[in-house]
Amino acid sequence: MDMMAAAWMIRDLGQAVSAIHIDDEGGILAGGWDGRLKRWDKDGSTLWQVDCKDRIETILEHQNTIYVTSGLHIMSIIDGEIAWSFALEGSSDLLVIHNETLVATSSVFDIEHNDFMESAIWTFSLDGELLDVVKIDERPWFIESKRQLVVALSRPRCGILVDGKHEDLASKSPVTCGLSANKTTLYGHANGTVSNSEGMVIAKEGSAVESISASNHAYFIALENGTVVSRGIEGEQNWQEKGSQITCQVSGFDNTHWCGRWETIAGKIEVRDLEGTIISEMKTSRPRVAIGTESRVSVGFEDGQIVVWEKDLFLRRIGEKSQSSDERKSALAAKLRSLRK
Repeated sequence: MDMMAAAWMIRDLGQAVSAIHIDDEGGILAGGWDGRLKRWDKDGSTLWQVDCKDRIETILEHQNTIYVTSGLHIMSIIDGEIAWSFALEGSSDLLVIHNETLVATSSVFDIEHNDFMESAIWTFSLDGELLDVVKIDERPWFIESKRQLVVALSRPRCGILVDGKHEDLASKSPVTCGLSANKTTLYGHANGTVSNSEGMVIAKEGSAVESISASNHAYFIALENGTVVSRGIEGEQNWQEKGSQITCQVSGFDNTHWCGRWETIAGKIEVRDLEGTIISEMKTSRPRVAIGTESRVSVGFEDGQIVVWEKDLFLRRIGEKSQSSDERKSALAAKLRSLRK
């Protein structure tokens, strides 16, 4: 199947895509490496575009406001206009809404030591007033707000901060990523461990965990060595597939898994079903980011393209491909029978 022909929408940001968000109505927000932020509605019409000056790492939507990290800055955008901006100390990284405040993290990278040297957790009112800042030695790699504010840490302490209080996880290895799904929170670690918020080890993989995604039936763990591992909710392995460097991955509609890879000179998108069988794939420019909902999957690429696949159209094209394949097999079988006669 030609995946591009099966796409519901293809748009061009005009620069390498660094962040994507799908809103509740199915519209797309995309941020670029040079700071462009652009919004399309669910039908693909452009609503607005704004220049945030520097690479957009995180996009967060709350009520009628968009919050983004852009280089050193946190920015608030309403209807395509920058409402306020605040420069942090170091690169802005993560954002979350907690108790009707905006919480952001920042980190300072030391080129000489090739490591993060200092980080901070910032709290703002929603209209941009700085309320608090806490300096820490560890870089946060994941943040979430439930009843409490949870921040997952790298070296030296590792573990998590829960409303500012440090707690250990089941693995003492640095946290590299996290995901809240299926009534728990999973933490990926540098030693390949996946632990959860209940204090248990879910899996021990053979390489550092780079990202985790989830459906209602499975977790998908992307490893630094290019392996994707699918595990059931209780941790049992469903399948694993090795390959080139993973640049993005996401759980999509109808229990599909979408994986972007970089193969030195070309990119690749692989779509697998629940059993791990590839149902579609294509060569691309370098995939950068991916996001999925129950009805749509979107991938952003280094060449600026943003491609959106819609569930019904994609599954219909998959069905057409399967039917065409069956017809070819039937025709071949009939020809072989006639030759035998």
